[in-house]
Amino acid sequence: MSEKVDTTIALLTQFGVSQIEAKTYLEILSGRGDTALQLSRNLKVARTKVYRILDNLIARGLVITRLGERGTKFSTLAPDRLDLLISDREHELDKLKSMLPTLQSELSELSLRGETPKSQVLYYHGLDGLKQVTYNSLRAKGELLTYELSTMNAFLSKKEAEELRRKFVANKITSRTLTSATSLKAWTDVSEIVTKYWDIRHLDKPFQFEILIYNDVYCMYRYSKDDIFCVEIHSQELADMQRQIFEYLWSGAKKFKVLDNHGAAILL
Repeated sequence: MSEKVDTTIALLTQFGVSQIEAKTYLEILSGRGDTALQLSRNLKVARTKVYRILDNLIARGLVITRLGERGTKFSTLAPDRLDLLISDREHELDKLKSMLPTLQSELSELSLRGETPKSQVLYYHGLDGLKQVTYNSLRAKGELLTYELSTMNAFLSKKEAEELRRKFVANKITSRTLTSATSLKAWTDVSEIVTKYWDIRHLDKPFQFEILIYNDVYCMYRYSKDDIFCVEIHSQELADMQRQIFEYLWSGAKKFKVLDNHGAAILL
């Protein structure tokens, strides 16, 4: 199998087609096989399995059947019909989104039945871990307190960061941030988070970790190109104590002047 074909198969699998379905589709598309028998021989797959694969491709709208002189034959639709695969994935995603609240509710109910420790420490590593602790902060009830080295744009794509900010707005989570920076460039197009749900002040003394405080959670993390480490501590006593320290620092911190609805700001 050529490198080009391998690449094409890999691309097709990104659209929700299995590898064997992609191989079958390409066999038909290239004209190397248009009957179940030919496909079975070319792919070295049992004919009964080939029929199941063809049924899946037909259901996806990628293959059609036609009656030939010697029985049923198969052909592909034009490649531009691949947009049907995207429609299928979008439909599946919408279905999952609609099911999510029910699933979260049921899982929360089940977790309450178990014996969850009052205090626990969770460790996360790598970029995926950093994203996870960031998304976890969407659980904040009312307010999120942060010590910030940089905005989420430093480790999330713009699309991911903006989607997360829209969720903070939807959840009506207010964020108060302490930073050692003296000015901020515009960092978001979600203007509502800037105008309604965000406040920031300056601390003269720099800090090495970013910190999140919300509910019963005290989370700190550090990220650089080669070192991403996060620890999330669930302890009401610790969270309350750290909240008091934050309030003390906040009261003496210097205020910023916000320049626009995109978050640009300078010290007063």
